[in-house]
Amino acid sequence: MKVKITFWTSIFMCFIVQSFAQLNLSTEVRPRSELRYGFASLPSINQEPAYLINQRTRLTADYQKDNLKFRLTGQDARTWGEEDMLSFYEAWIHYDLPKNWGIRVGRQALQYDRGRMMAVRNRRQEGFAYDAILAKYAKDSLYVDLGYSLNNSQANLFGNQFFNNSTFKNFTFGYLKKYFDNGLILSGTAISAGYQKVNSDTVFYKQTIGTKVIHSIDKFSFQAEGFYQFGKHNDGRSVSAYLLAGKVGYKLFKQGTLTLGTEYTSGHDATNTNVEYQNTLHTFDILEGARFAFWGNANLFRNNLEAQTNSGGLTEYFLRLNLNPIKDLSTMITYYQFYLTNPIFDDNNVIMKQNLGGELDIITKYRVQKGSTLTLGYSYILPTNSWQYIQNIAANEGTNGYYLWLSLATKIELM
Repeated sequence: MKVKITFWTSIFMCFIVQSFAQLNLSTEVRPRSELRYGFASLPSINQEPAYLINQRTRLTADYQKDNLKFRLTGQDARTWGEEDMLSFYEAWIHYDLPKNWGIRVGRQALQYDRGRMMAVRNRRQEGFAYDAILAKYAKDSLYVDLGYSLNNSQANLFGNQFFNNSTFKNFTFGYLKKYFDNGLILSGTAISAGYQKVNSDTVFYKQTIGTKVIHSIDKFSFQAEGFYQFGKHNDGRSVSAYLLAGKVGYKLFKQGTLTLGTEYTSGHDATNTNVEYQNTLHTFDILEGARFAFWGNANLFRNNLEAQTNSGGLTEYFLRLNLNPIKDLSTMITYYQFYLTNPIFDDNNVIMKQNLGGELDIITKYRVQKGSTLTLGYSYILPTNSWQYIQNIAANEGTNGYYLWLSLATKIELM
């Protein structure tokens, strides 16, 4: 009840502020029904599909006066039947500074380059936001962001132990993006993420550096990116890992584009007996990056790639067709083929086949009216024995999976 009162009191204060300055209010309501039989976990023949409806409801107040900007977004994100999950998704204040600089402080949604390493993770109803200090620079075709985020479980009197080992203790990052006159777009990212050792104040730091290039020529579009990761994992192991990705798009006709792409995420080679190699973590970590956008809507590689590939890493090839047959209607069809990047052993110390299987994703969107979009999604998963083994599906008990969902997202500008 206290959370509810605080939430609605804050919104009421926004209306009071409106009489003194410029205030814009907007809302988003996004219910989504889901039929799950292979979402986030491969199915076995003795399991039943799950059916549920979840919903995200947001109310955003944006205030601006002179060199000051402020945003407050209240959110209720939950599965129907759960108790209210009211929270503040965003709450930040921004000051414009001289010489094209600005500073933003508070809880904020951050995403760069389609969210490869940092993303709002919008597919999740609750999304993802960062409690951060952000310095921003923008002039002509150059953009620079420098940020720092710090997490604590509580206001400790002594010590700095963070009782949440699933996310970072602190997160320092820099991002640069440059647009060139010939259509070339170049960006660079540098991140230092600190993860705390279990039951200790010790923080291990993992660094990630990378770059991305985007270019278009006539009907062709090209994208390539690469990242290298080093430092220490939160269990103290040294880290040496990398990610390489690229894709080529070709505009078949006015309403259709075909894209061919690949991603190579490094992993651990179980056959390499070198002691130093065995004591180093080689599985790349995408940190707080997006999953659905790169690894399929079934979300089978959702968080810990080391666990979900038995440290083997992930190599992916995909073919995508984007169609816009009529106004307000679009369809995206993608087929992914997944492989382990490196060989791994089964329980009998036998090298497993690296082919994990495939996933077919179909997403159709229809713009019902201004601010309202109806989305229908379907995923069909065809796992191999290797993939089922990694997910602890017993022999002869695995089966193909599917995931069906329907969402209606409505955004309204209230004032």
